[in-house]
Amino acid sequence: MDVLTGAQIRELDRLAAKEGLATEVLMENAGQAAADVILHRLAVSRVAVVAGKGGNGGDALVAARRLHEAGIKVRAFTLSPFKDLSQVSREKAELLAAVAPDALKALPGELTKLKEALLWADCAVDGLVGIGVDRPLKGRYAQAVQAINQASVRRVAIDLPSGLPSDKGNLLGSAVRADLTICMAAYKPAHLLYPARSLCGQIEVVGVGYPRRLTETVTPLARVVDKDWVRDKLPPRPPAGHKGTFGRVLVIAGSIGMSGAAILCCQGALRTGAGRVTLAAPKALNPILETTLTEAITLPLPDEEGRLSESAFKTVSPALERADVLAVGPGLSRHKAVGQVVVELLKRVKVPVVLDADGLFPLKSQLKLLKEVAGRAVLTPHPGELSRLIDRPASEIDEERIEVARSFAHEHGVVLVLKGRPTAIGTPEGQVYLNPTGNTGLATGGSGDVLTGLITGLIAGGASPADAAILGAFLHGYTADYLVHDIAERSIIPSDLINALPFVIAEVERC
Repeated sequence: MDVLTGAQIRELDRLAAKEGLATEVLMENAGQAAADVILHRLAVSRVAVVAGKGGNGGDALVAARRLHEAGIKVRAFTLSPFKDLSQVSREKAELLAAVAPDALKALPGELTKLKEALLWADCAVDGLVGIGVDRPLKGRYAQAVQAINQASVRRVAIDLPSGLPSDKGNLLGSAVRADLTICMAAYKPAHLLYPARSLCGQIEVVGVGYPRRLTETVTPLARVVDKDWVRDKLPPRPPAGHKGTFGRVLVIAGSIGMSGAAILCCQGALRTGAGRVTLAAPKALNPILETTLTEAITLPLPDEEGRLSESAFKTVSPALERADVLAVGPGLSRHKAVGQVVVELLKRVKVPVVLDADGLFPLKSQLKLLKEVAGRAVLTPHPGELSRLIDRPASEIDEERIEVARSFAHEHGVVLVLKGRPTAIGTPEGQVYLNPTGNTGLATGGSGDVLTGLITGLIAGGASPADAAILGAFLHGYTADYLVHDIAERSIIPSDLINALPFVIAEVERC
């Protein structure tokens, strides 16, 4: 599903009008779609509708008429006199008044009638303002938002909760706290970026009738991954396949106190179908790894004080030559000697490589090393780790995550998995995919190590680095969502993800 900016939606409106698709037709489609969603998803009998003077208000007025025609009791209000409505919205107001003369009132003054209707209703439809918001709501619009938020009703927003800027995740001021947002034609960034996302409630995207030939002329800001995409992109499993068919993974990870990171990464790779997984780790860890990680091969490497020594590269080189994909970083430590091993690996590796956590640390002053692995590398930082690499505040990276993921991936020729809500995956070609899955159950140490393993195992099975990153992020988050059907988000630990993954992947494959 595409993510479009407000400007792109306006351009589609312009192109549609140029081809003879009238604004009133698009508005009728949008309002009908909104009414259908309300009728099918909510058991309501009394609906209060509040409309602004623009297109968003017109959509809401159409929805009010369609709900009335379906037998729902409706009270609709415009915050402006009818004469001040846009021409098309005024026409929709007249159509509503024609079928329900007592259902529509203009409120150019106090909002008493609206507040009374909100006490009467069991659902409020917000059609105050849409994609054009670029400053805090003031005056009566802000008062209407407050009244809607204070009402004990289910709140439904048309396209966007009023008060949110369409293209950002930040809050400008007061905004409607929706229980359901009916998104017109495509996601907008505010539907996906926090904290704006937290005001949207459940989101349902509906079509408004733009011809496909028009939508295909617009390059989306980003794309949202869904289960169907994931099912179709999962690497095939040939019936006659063997462990060589499904790839040889080499994981270089772990240090004293951080053996769990290495174990979780390997288990993630195994759960996504890797044919063989070898863990190269400091030899001091080998006794616990041999006991705990029964499905993987262990390769003890020279160490000093429980972390890799500079001579480890020579020992691991033969295994590197045999590997189909390399994962570097989970629990590896940030010691200078370890950094030297990582640098040598990046200079010599000829297969796809996934860099996470401590594997990213040596890149601080050596981003040029990414040229050595351009087109083959996946980096999985959170905003704090990326902040260190590009000297931008983590808060700024988080706020601008779509453009940051796009620019970094394109500039360095890598796949960037910028972790967070939502995780943004940038590709070397400049595309960005947003992952809609996941919850706070992933906000615990070790869950990122599982993600690194998932991506690595998917590459081993035949997925491209970009597809593997997108697939891994989706499955990682979807597994956390799957788990909360039975356990609390706060109680999820990384091993829960490992144990649930077979069931999640089976569900996706069968959808």
